[in-house]
Amino acid sequence: MNSTNSILLSWPFGEKTIVWLAKSNKYILAEEPAVRVIQQLEKGKDIRSIICFCAEEFNISPDEAELFVNDIKQILDDNLDSKAGWAKPVENKSLNQPKIQVPFSKRYYLIYGISFFVEYETAEIELLIHPKFEHMETPMMQQPDHVFRVYSSNGECSLWVDGIEEGSWTVSDIHYLVGKFSMQILQKIYQQEENDWMAVFHAAGISNGKNCLMFLGDSGNGKSTLSAILMANGLDVLADDFLPVESSTGLVCNFPAAISVKNKAYDLLIPTFPQLKQAREINNSAAGKTFRHLPPTNSKQLRVPCKALIFVKYQKDADFRLEEMSGEEAFKHLVPDSWISPTSKNANRFVNWFSSLPYYRMTYSNNEQMIKTIRKMLNDEL
Repeated sequence: MNSTNSILLSWPFGEKTIVWLAKSNKYILAEEPAVRVIQQLEKGKDIRSIICFCAEEFNISPDEAELFVNDIKQILDDNLDSKAGWAKPVENKSLNQPKIQVPFSKRYYLIYGISFFVEYETAEIELLIHPKFEHMETPMMQQPDHVFRVYSSNGECSLWVDGIEEGSWTVSDIHYLVGKFSMQILQKIYQQEENDWMAVFHAAGISNGKNCLMFLGDSGNGKSTLSAILMANGLDVLADDFLPVESSTGLVCNFPAAISVKNKAYDLLIPTFPQLKQAREINNSAAGKTFRHLPPTNSKQLRVPCKALIFVKYQKDADFRLEEMSGEEAFKHLVPDSWISPTSKNANRFVNWFSSLPYYRMTYSNNEQMIKTIRKMLNDEL
């Protein structure tokens, strides 16, 4: 790992270089000439001197050098926005917690022996969060371990945990509230702080109790359906869209939220999971999705190593294909949808963890062949 200063780290990755911009916690995959320019820009060197350097170093005209440098600078500017999303820090955390006069609901959850009291101010907020945790609901308790309150005021929703404000988000960014809520649950059930987690991936994790495979893919490509099918065949679902990895060990941990089963998979899964037929159907009009929730069968905490990243796609009547994919392609798919811890220590651990894994693309329509292949991969037989 090379460090030019406190806000840029870089690592060789095949024929390219992974560059991490600490200010925005963004990653760029760049070729060597671009890396040289980024390093000089990050050192604060004058644009004209960088253009002259490029023209001489890369044997190009001053006009070409100027265009190249300006393009790199624009990429940096686009990636140097302040931290956003559910992980953005809350400056001057307030302790003046507002009161919910008449909350829509009060829910109690018991997760891995840790008890939570959650107060939802509105029905809309409850619908965003509660269905994922409904299977862990428990009768009212007098002294829960943790108290969560979710407020809605002046066009924003805020999350308070144990009397401390953890963030607020506009309606358009409400999905970040859901992510922050899940991250707070994760921290409490594993008794670790946010920086103790290397990353949380928008991915499904499947385990045989000893190893796991991480499944990624665009929405609608079948990650949740695949998870439910593999769960029906005796494997553990670690998560279907919120998959955490510990920083100190690099192990993948399970997060016991329910699996979101899309409506097009109902007919396939209801014969195996009849409870889906009675489950509440949720319509996410903004995303154009209708789904029901299926609780995971595993009730224990698991920490297991990841064997591979697999980019999955269900395609009707397609021949089964499992083929290696390049690290560059895998990186471009994985990073944009992931939360990666914004510390230099965890950035370094993430790149080393990612670089050590194999990457595959799997296309399937035959469930039996898919199940057989996954079992072999988990058991190191492939």
